[in-house]
Order: sequence, then C-alpha cells, then structure tokens
Amino acid sequence: MSLLLSGVGALTLFALISWIGPFLVRAAAPVLMRVPRLAVLGLLLVPLMWWAVVAAMSLMAASLFKGPDVLPVPLADVCQRCLIAASPFPGLAQVDTLVPVVLFLIFPLVLSLVSVVWALHRRTRRRQANSAAAQRLHRDSAVADINGHSLNILDVRTPFAFSLPQKYGGVIVSEALCASLEKNELTAVLEHEKAHVEGGHHRIMAIVDTFVRPLSFIPLFAEVAASIPLYLEIAADDRAQQVAGTPALASALLKIGQPTNLSDHLGGLHALNIAGPDRIRQLVSPAKMTSGVLPVVALVSVLAAFVTVFSSVFYSYATVLVAGCVMP
Repeated sequence: MSLLLSGVGALTLFALISWIGPFLVRAAAPVLMRVPRLAVLGLLLVPLMWWAVVAAMSLMAASLFKGPDVLPVPLADVCQRCLIAASPFPGLAQVDTLVPVVLFLIFPLVLSLVSVVWALHRRTRRRQANSAAAQRLHRDSAVADINGHSLNILDVRTPFAFSLPQKYGGVIVSEALCASLEKNELTAVLEHEKAHVEGGHHRIMAIVDTFVRPLSFIPLFAEVAASIPLYLEIAADDRAQQVAGTPALASALLKIGQPTNLSDHLGGLHALNIAGPDRIRQLVSPAKMTSGVLPVVALVSVLAAFVTVFSSVFYSYATVLVAGCVMP
C-alpha cells in the first residue's frame, strides 16, 4: 500500500506545483534576477523534471498494477519477474487492472521518441526561419565596424537593435539607433547584443520554443516560457552594465522604447531584441532579495523531492537491467 500512497503523493505534488509553481517563480524573482544565468538553468530543468516524473510514475504503475497478458506466456513471465525484482517497494501485492502493464513500460520510450521527433522538426523550422532572416538582412544591410564591433547596419529610420545566431547575422542595428545614441549608450547596446550571441542565448530560446512552449497550457510551463527570455535579457544587461555602466544602459533602453514590428519582421521569430524599457526599474532600483528567499527554498525543496522520487525508481530498474532479474 505504501507504493500506492507514494505514487499518489508524488502525483499530487506534481499537479500542485504545476498550478502554484507560477506564483513561486514570480515571488522568487528578487533572488533569481541577481543570478540570471543560474535562474535560466534552474528553469530549464522544469521540462526535464516533467519528463522524469512522468516516466517514474509510469514505471511505478507498472510495478503496482497487474493487467492482462498481451505478450507470449514465457516472455510475460520473464517481464513479470523483472517487474517484481525492479519494484522500489518489494514485497507489496500487485493490484489487478484492465490495462496491460507493458503500456506503462513503453510509455516513457514513446514519450522520448515523440520529443526527439518534435525537436528535429522544430530545429528544421528554426533553421529555415533564420536563413530567411539572414537573406533579408544580406539584401537590406551593410556591414560596418562600430566601436570595434562588426555589425549589420540597416538604413532604417526607426531605432532598434536585435541579434541572431552568429552564422545568421549576429548583431543588427539601424542607422537611426546609431544616430540617436551617445557613444557610451551605443556601447551598452552593442555589449548587450554581443552577450546574447556569445552566450548561446538563441540556443536556450530554441530549447524553450521546442520543449516548453508546447506545454504552456500548464501554468508552470507558461510561466517558465515567459520568464526565461526576461532572465536572458537581464544576463545581457549585466554585461552591458559592466562595460558601459548602468546610466548608459538605462538611457539607451529609454530611447529605444518598445519593440517594433519592423525588427520582428527583419529578425523573424527567433531574434532577441533589446527593446523594452520595463527593465529600467530593475536596473536602477532592484527589489530586495529577502522577499524571494522563501519561494526559492520552496522551489528547491520541490525539485529535491522529485529527484528523490524518480532517482529511486530509475535506480531500481537500472539495477535489474545490469544484474538481471533476481527475485527479492
């Protein structure tokens, strides 16, 4: 019975954190914004945790339930012995069900296969979009050296700056931006965009687009998908602050204003855009960390609970695979 209670408890915790997780992520912002790279890494663990917990629940169900045989009798007997040997809670009686146990076993494999196929599909679409954006930029821009940076300059009257992966164009700015900013402000903008390119932020956004956004109907995933771009911008802001100073970066953000449709059209869906004066408050007067400590502790505790659940289940199955089906 403890296996059933453990499974129900883990499933309940998983469902609960899926709904209250967004509140914890938002409440933890005063701490996370001070370590944006670590925050991005932690938030990227959410889809991995989701897969691990779902897989663990499926394997635990295979240990708990006993359904009709769909495999040949000798093979079914071997599988049954292996399931009993792999159970993280040996000695418990199995519950009869109408669902074949083999479905619980293959579900993690099917989920993994679907994820790989989807990732390859999104990668192809992303490359096509970036290639199309690169072609537009090659046609409409000129390469120039500004403050030691090799940039794509667009003859556009709207001030904007964004970046693509280096092989698709790197940092792109408009002539209007160069004309409207002071030298230190322009340096801040360029350092911000270089941080995106050199820090691999576009690859991180590709992971979000592939594995997180499709599950945005779950509140926690929606919050993660919205939060990671913000922390990437804060990480890029940190570099710009170190090189050009906070006043220069805040002034540049204020002059650039909100993102424009033109920059979205030129850069496509996968460009990282510096625009958005909402970060100015965080730059000049960040919130105190104390209010975010408890939410961070709660998030880490939940993560530790999930790690404990699925590691114990996977360890049991891995031991059986290595050592063979030895009856307990």
